[in-house]
Amino acid sequence: MTRDRILEAAAHEIEVNGLTLFRVKRVAADAGISVALLYSYFSDREDLIAAAIVHRFRQVILGQADIFIQPLKGVSSAEELRRAMSTMIRDAQDPERTEQRLSRIDGISFAHHNAVASAGIAEAKSEASDLIAETVQPLEDQGFLVEGMTAVAFARIWYALFFGQIALEGQHALSIDSDAWNRALEVLAHSIVADTPR
Repeated sequence: MTRDRILEAAAHEIEVNGLTLFRVKRVAADAGISVALLYSYFSDREDLIAAAIVHRFRQVILGQADIFIQPLKGVSSAEELRRAMSTMIRDAQDPERTEQRLSRIDGISFAHHNAVASAGIAEAKSEASDLIAETVQPLEDQGFLVEGMTAVAFARIWYALFFGQIALEGQHALSIDSDAWNRALEVLAHSIVADTPR
């Protein structure tokens, strides 16, 4: 409980002040504990920062995995899958998701320089991947995907479309109006659902 409060306070400190202006005293005050107690949980400032980045990354990536998991739970027909995918598309375009994608990129960038953060982020990715795979596998097993589309391919395609799009945001040759993007995603979604279960 105390550790979670510290991690939440440290993640907030990073978001507000960045790594350069990160202050352990502010984190302790925000968590309602002493600096001495904080250091009974973390060996040093770098350890705290790494743990906070992993903590926030895990929250974000599992929250993003929920875009797949919630709509696809209990899908029992191709028509339900189409409706679930429309929900996924809509939820993934929420502006708050852009902030989450940026947070993921920041976490991954830091992890390249910190072994603890790198290991924690890899573990969070694995956990999210397992949850998504467990959710999408029944779609293939029940024959709801077109021939040649495996559950893993389905998940990878949509994951890349939803969460890789941050690299394409802004004004350039690949910019697209959000309504046109959503229509294109809907067309793609409907094209990978089998008309009748195989």
